[in-house]
Amino acid sequence: MWLIFLDLLARVSFLFSLIGSAVILLYNLKIYYISYLSLVFVLFIGVLIKRRYKNLVFLPFLLLLFIPVSIYEKLFLLILGGLTLFLLYTQRDVTYGLVLEHFNKTYPIALLLFLVTFIMRYISTSKFIVLESVVSSSLLMYFVSSIILLRTLRYLEHKPEDKNLMSLNIRYALAVLIFSMFLSIPFVRERLFWGVSYIFSFIYFIFITIISVIFIIIGYVIGKIIYFIITLMANRGLIGRSSKEIMNINPELNKFLKFLWERRHITSDLLDKIIIVSFYILVTVTVILIIYWVMKRFYRTYKKEENYIEEKEFIFPSLNPIKVIQNLFGRSNLNPIRDYYRKYLLDSRDMGVDIRYSDTTYDVYKKTSGLFNDDSLKKMRNIYIEVRYGFGKITSELIKEFKKLYKSLNK
Repeated sequence: MWLIFLDLLARVSFLFSLIGSAVILLYNLKIYYISYLSLVFVLFIGVLIKRRYKNLVFLPFLLLLFIPVSIYEKLFLLILGGLTLFLLYTQRDVTYGLVLEHFNKTYPIALLLFLVTFIMRYISTSKFIVLESVVSSSLLMYFVSSIILLRTLRYLEHKPEDKNLMSLNIRYALAVLIFSMFLSIPFVRERLFWGVSYIFSFIYFIFITIISVIFIIIGYVIGKIIYFIITLMANRGLIGRSSKEIMNINPELNKFLKFLWERRHITSDLLDKIIIVSFYILVTVTVILIIYWVMKRFYRTYKKEENYIEEKEFIFPSLNPIKVIQNLFGRSNLNPIRDYYRKYLLDSRDMGVDIRYSDTTYDVYKKTSGLFNDDSLKKMRNIYIEVRYGFGKITSELIKEFKKLYKSLNK
């Protein structure tokens, strides 16, 4: 249920952003964030109802009639509610391949909408405020829900038997999603940014205090050193003991000190700017290091969970450029296994299974597990992945085993 909700949330958020941007830019319609939250709420209730009473799934969408907004915004909300209801009725299964295909087609448009919102800052302030508060927030939910869904489905594809860890992963994903939803609310975001700004100012004050103490200590030490050197030079008769004699002996030094004294305010401003720039550089470097550390940990985990990149198997031989190249330069041991796997795909298609280009091996396995011997399907998939992505040595015994498993599919 949660996977279906995440998939629908991503699609509805994208539609809301796309259609909302169009009506705001073309008709100058004011849309409030309550419209998006209302749409997400009725979608969630609809997903819950669909589990038991599919024919009553339209009931929560009637609540959209009572949302306290203007007539034109209510018309906009009802149109989106109708599209959401259609998506909810027609939603069946959620697969990694289909979600990835939808994301690859929609994310360039989403990035373009972000760019349009940024440009409107310099063209129309009123439209920018609406776009920034409503459209950008729904786009944020689109990206968050899509990425969480893709990662969850990818993990499910690799470890479908680990139900406990899978449940924990989904709860973690929903927690991130709820936090992102609260973050997308303009009022919450403004208060959060105010808190971050306050913390930033406090850290800056501590930084300046520490720098000031360090400079005071350094200045005190340097002053003692200079006093010791001057005293030593005076004892040896190199300079006079009065400051007047020193200035008479060092006229250039006298001019330089007067120059610094006359420009002490400029020097102070310059020092302040240097300290501020240094602080921002320090904060930026710290943030970059934190991001690098998080991404490094994520990459290591990703490599452990995903040790191969799923590719698609060609169903039609005439459209398979890999097979043409292999026929020209020789036949490898991988071909028999791929040929029998293609036969399995063709058999599945002949039995009415909707095999799509975006389907991965796990998607195909889920669609055909009720038609063939489940144990043989699992072993065939494991062997195919092992030899297709170069994790195991291809032997004649392995090819014979794969052929034997293919022949036992209907038993």
